[in-house]
Amino acid sequence: MIAFSDDINQLTRQYNDVIRAMESSYKMENKSHAFLSSYKLRRQYSQRYEALEREYRQKCNEIATSYKRSHPQWAKWRNRWGIIFCLGIISLFIGCIGHLGTIADDYPAPATSQAVSQTDETYWNADNIPIPYLQDSTQYVSNPDYVLQQPTVDRMNVTLKRLENELGIQSVFIVVNHIENDDPFRMAQDVGNKYGVGYQNRGLIVVVGYQDHSINMSPGRSLEGDLTDAECHRLEQQYVVPAMRAEMPDSAMLYLAEAVYSTLQKKQMPVMSLKSQTDDEDSEIVMIIGIWLLLFTAWCVFYLKLNTKYQWFRLVGGIPLLPNPFFSSGGYYVSSGGGFGKGGGFSGGGGFSGGHFGGGSFGGGGATSRW
Repeated sequence: MIAFSDDINQLTRQYNDVIRAMESSYKMENKSHAFLSSYKLRRQYSQRYEALEREYRQKCNEIATSYKRSHPQWAKWRNRWGIIFCLGIISLFIGCIGHLGTIADDYPAPATSQAVSQTDETYWNADNIPIPYLQDSTQYVSNPDYVLQQPTVDRMNVTLKRLENELGIQSVFIVVNHIENDDPFRMAQDVGNKYGVGYQNRGLIVVVGYQDHSINMSPGRSLEGDLTDAECHRLEQQYVVPAMRAEMPDSAMLYLAEAVYSTLQKKQMPVMSLKSQTDDEDSEIVMIIGIWLLLFTAWCVFYLKLNTKYQWFRLVGGIPLLPNPFFSSGGYYVSSGGGFGKGGGFSGGGGFSGGHFGGGSFGGGGATSRW
């Protein structure tokens, strides 16, 4: 402990002895006073205590100031480390908030919140459904009811772009709330034939009615040999139906797009997890908060250790001044202003050209599933 702390401790002992003597004097005088006189007496002693406390604080400051003048290097590093401590706390706080912000970006709010906000229900068909591919050749997903989150759509577009570049298979994935006449097969066939999706009849149309609980996968005529009716049904049952029943449309469609690509590339199929994004987000938030809390604790422990030398906080080895002992039975004490105070006193899409389909046709192959 630094030398001036010993001086302050000695000073504190002296003032504590004075406070104890004042308390004993008050008790003796109070025995012979009536209630109103006792109140005035308590007020007088409380004011005397406050004056004594101000005097004590002033002398403590004088001791500290004198020590700083005689030890300039100590005073300089005391200020520097104090600034570093404050900057460190601010940096930890900003870093934690920023880290949690990136998690929020990675795990967007549930898609249903956007879909529910649609005031007018639209029943989609081949004539009114928007086809983003015609304006931007990197966009394969039509999501007018915002059933899917944009990050999901972006990832699906990447996978479906690879499907076209590597295998020459054009695709359109349509995800809406309601399909006209609740007939996803008819809509898939109509969209495919109307726009001619697929070079050399190797196109793929997927239509999902999220609130209709239906999906249809329709391959073009020449793709039916690689993506058979049985294969379409298997993919729907393995990836779409379980996730849709769990109200996870983003997972359902993302895994389906990847599974279609893996099937046609004859690669290992993706392993689906039905763990919700909320569970992932909660566990990651708990882990991140724990890490930052550990860093904050380590930083504070480091500074409490330095506090024994620089004495920003008189928590280590310091003797506290006795509190004001002149309280009433109701937990109130008399302030210097003459009133009573309660006890305590602490205070996208730009830059891309539109695409065109290859004139493919659809002959009725594929599968429809419901959940």
